[in-house]
Amino acid sequence: MNETSDKQSFEIQRLNDEIYQLKRQNTELTRTGFDLISTQTKLQSVLHNASDGIISFASDGTVESVNSSAQQIFGYSEEEIVSHQIPNLIPCPDWVENNVPAYIEYFLKSRATPELPLIGKHKMGFDIQLNVSIAQTSKNHTLLFKNRRQDKHAIASDLENHAQDTARNDSTVCFFRDITLNKKLEKDLADQKHALDLAAAIIIRDKDFRVIDVNDKLCQTLGRNRNEFLGEQYIQTKFGAPAKVEIELNKIREFLSQGNPWVGETLFMSLKGDPIWFTESTTPFLDKNNVPYQYLSILFDITDRKIFESQLEQHRDNLQHLVDIQVNDIRNARDDANFANQAKSEFLANISHELRTPLHGIISFTQLSLKQFKTLPLDESRTSKLEKFIGNIELTSQRLLLLLNDLLDLSKLETGKEKFNPERINLYELIRQIHDEYSAKILEKQIEFILIKPDKPIFSICDKQKVLQIFSNLMSNAIKFSPEQKSIVVHIEKDETVLGRRSTDTKKTKGVTFTITDQGPGIPDHELTAIFDKFYQSSTTKSGAGGTGLGLSISQEIASAHQGKIWAEHNPKGGAVFKLFLPDV
Repeated sequence: MNETSDKQSFEIQRLNDEIYQLKRQNTELTRTGFDLISTQTKLQSVLHNASDGIISFASDGTVESVNSSAQQIFGYSEEEIVSHQIPNLIPCPDWVENNVPAYIEYFLKSRATPELPLIGKHKMGFDIQLNVSIAQTSKNHTLLFKNRRQDKHAIASDLENHAQDTARNDSTVCFFRDITLNKKLEKDLADQKHALDLAAAIIIRDKDFRVIDVNDKLCQTLGRNRNEFLGEQYIQTKFGAPAKVEIELNKIREFLSQGNPWVGETLFMSLKGDPIWFTESTTPFLDKNNVPYQYLSILFDITDRKIFESQLEQHRDNLQHLVDIQVNDIRNARDDANFANQAKSEFLANISHELRTPLHGIISFTQLSLKQFKTLPLDESRTSKLEKFIGNIELTSQRLLLLLNDLLDLSKLETGKEKFNPERINLYELIRQIHDEYSAKILEKQIEFILIKPDKPIFSICDKQKVLQIFSNLMSNAIKFSPEQKSIVVHIEKDETVLGRRSTDTKKTKGVTFTITDQGPGIPDHELTAIFDKFYQSSTTKSGAGGTGLGLSISQEIASAHQGKIWAEHNPKGGAVFKLFLPDV
């Protein structure tokens, strides 16, 4: 009996101990449950208020939950997102059937670089650039904040599992960070750097003034490779700058080492040995103890300005010389103006004389003719006188008409109003035409006319009638001033001559030269140029041979209009030589 009682007591005690342990475990489990609930609540609060946007998706792409940051990023409220598929937030291709997490998994796996952002759409319609990561949750396990960009093999494996096992009813959690502003700042910074690289050279030095890096602008300006700069302290003197530059550099570095910014001009030598000047602005970067640990130099090329300043200084040194030249030019201009004024007065005097003489003759002969008509009837003697008077009136009128025509031609040529009709002309045939026109006068004075025929035809692009007028003037003068039984020689040839009027002009122009040589009285040295002035007559030919005194002036204007020239020379055998040069077109 006692033995049975002892066994029951022992069994009761054992049960009491187990009950106590169960109660204790229950208390601990209850406390742990409350802790888990508290932790979950805290975790949910942290996730809901996290700076990154978090959206949980069901396996069909429907949104299960969304935190406040995601609402701010996309501009939608929780009610507008939860329980909906959201292809309007993340534009997807048709083949994913609006399943955003499936598209995100594909995007993370297939994008070209890890830095490539996902493009989202804000409710207001503008694009958002996003950094995105993804995690899977299931009944058995949860993987949060897994960075897919760091494990490409895991991405492939998860995508395969996601495709093969849709029955697990897993959820997908996506984490979004809006980097639109960061990307804009990066682009703006890159644009500013590019603009700075285009405008300025940049040198970065360490605390010992050794070059750490340079930009492309400096390399291009100096024509050197970047590796030539790296590690150098005295890059100016290394590339050929004067040795005294190193002394100045040491002074500048001493100043910079005290934490002071420096601005000044520096000299470099290019690969070709040309001096290149810069305006350099160097800023020291200071550590927490205000000790420079790096230096940034921004350099702007001022070589053109320095060259201009050098030239300006040279001009300043020669200012008095330049002033003297200008004063001399002014004096020459004044003299030219006075000469032109005098020439105008002489021209008016000459033209008045030339017009008055034939007009006086016309009036006189007209009066004599009228006097004869007053005595009637006319006998043979008075009729003969009347015919002579009227003939003189006609001759004088023709002379006056010729003068007026020459004046009109000269005026048109000088003002550039005369029209030219250039064409390809055989000059030899043109001279033959002039010879035929003057053949009667040549025979009358028994002049031997020699026309040298060129080996092959010589052509020129010119105005036929204008050049014919020059040939006619020169031929007329040669016949007029040649004594009887003398010779006139004409020839043309391909030639080249200097068209410039200055003594320093040496460039020759190819063309054709027409030369006519007579055996007349010739032209004095001091009149070889003057004979081309209006109404000028050589002192050796003032014999009353006629003419208006404008033929050579007109010929000179026509030659100038053809970009050629006409001039006179002495004939070594006596007489004058006139030459006309027409350049090739």
